[in-house]
Amino acid sequence: MTVFLLFYLCADATRTDCQVMRTDSWSGPHAYEHCADVVPGLTEALTALNRKRHRFVCEIQDDGVKSMKNRAQPAFINQAFWM
Repeated sequence: MTVFLLFYLCADATRTDCQVMRTDSWSGPHAYEHCADVVPGLTEALTALNRKRHRFVCEIQDDGVKSMKNRAQPAFINQAFWM
């Protein structure tokens, strides 16, 4: 199992307009616990205002899932659209 620590950088407190940035990752049977141990300290380091807007999330990715670079790219379809 691989766990990614993601940082949601949001424009406002509604958290509807966010950019997601991968911050760190762990692999192994205790990966989620390692990630979960880091989140409180990082959250505490944010200012009170930023804690309302931004957040850290641990996301599990099953090792059976292909990585993005190994996935097949979609085939290009040659079509023309006329108006």
